[in-house]
Amino acid sequence: MVSKSLIALAAAAFAGETLAASIHRGHEHLHVGKRDIVTQMVTQTAWTTVTVTLGQSANAAPTAVDNNTKLTKSRLSSSSTAVAAPAEASSAAPSINTIVPNVAVVNAPASPSATQNSAPAAAPSTTTPESTENKSIGQRLQRGLAYNDGKLLQSFLGSGSKATWVYNWGQVDDSGTGLEFVPMLWGTDKGFPQSWNANAQKAIDAGSKAFLSFNEPDLSSQSNLSPQAAADGHIQYMNPWAGKVRISSPSITNSDDPNMGLNWMQKFFDACNGQCKVDFLALHSYGTDGPTVLNHLLDAYNRFKKPVWVTELGFAGDDDQVNQAMEYVLDHLENNSTFSFVERFTYFMVAEGQMLRNSQLTTFAKTFAYGA
Repeated sequence: MVSKSLIALAAAAFAGETLAASIHRGHEHLHVGKRDIVTQMVTQTAWTTVTVTLGQSANAAPTAVDNNTKLTKSRLSSSSTAVAAPAEASSAAPSINTIVPNVAVVNAPASPSATQNSAPAAAPSTTTPESTENKSIGQRLQRGLAYNDGKLLQSFLGSGSKATWVYNWGQVDDSGTGLEFVPMLWGTDKGFPQSWNANAQKAIDAGSKAFLSFNEPDLSSQSNLSPQAAADGHIQYMNPWAGKVRISSPSITNSDDPNMGLNWMQKFFDACNGQCKVDFLALHSYGTDGPTVLNHLLDAYNRFKKPVWVTELGFAGDDDQVNQAMEYVLDHLENNSTFSFVERFTYFMVAEGQMLRNSQLTTFAKTFAYGA
């Protein structure tokens, strides 16, 4: 069982080397101020860095702040500052089928990118696609690819690939895969809302069946929203798409801090007062072993009674340890009917030094894309 005691995080090199760290799910933050028209927000979440750049389109050099917003999220080595590990799954036993740990405990990492193109705001389309009412509970798990660089995706898409969808923490599909793209609003500032309506409609026109709401609003270095602010923003920006696509909750961390994780999610739904359109939960999990992840998912489902997408998951340790945990979790998600409420799953992330080593898929990346 993962200890909740204070744990020091050892710094790990990022450039293609194996990450090695103690189990760690605390968060420390570093903000870098504006430089010309570039705003950088550096996040250290178990070696996670987020950079937000204003005024840069996909094909042009930066000009002026014009709602072209590029969010790049990549995991880098962090400092070794000691922090509390707040994110273990709830100690209260889930009401259904608690998973008994029977695999080796492994260590874990943290969080990633997005690209948005400028477009004039547009009202949501009045065209209603097929019904999206919770119909996918019990469907086979869909594996997704979380990426920053679309050029790295091809090795995950060979014969026998089980990948069915992609996302990049942004609003515009630049994957070049032809798979379903799921756009994310990410936050309520930095120009994201201004381009959302037009980009959301483009995504629907291209075949998107679901939208992701805000990214880690319970973490100050991510979208950083109170439950009430998130509820207000969700109602304003996400609700208009209800019935056209399926809509996620905000994506939350797995911290058990009173103001984070599932505790934050409860406060979000309380603030919604029944007004937020949410078809499924979006959950993140870092620094845990396979059984702890599964119990965390059960806890979320038992508390909120909604389908679940795991949109960021990270284990640490060597590739064999991560692969062992990957096989364990995938086996339960795909073959254990207890977890039929889990619809989609992505691992963090398609990038060199993470799911790739020297441009080759790691053992656990092969298991994720082709195996289990």
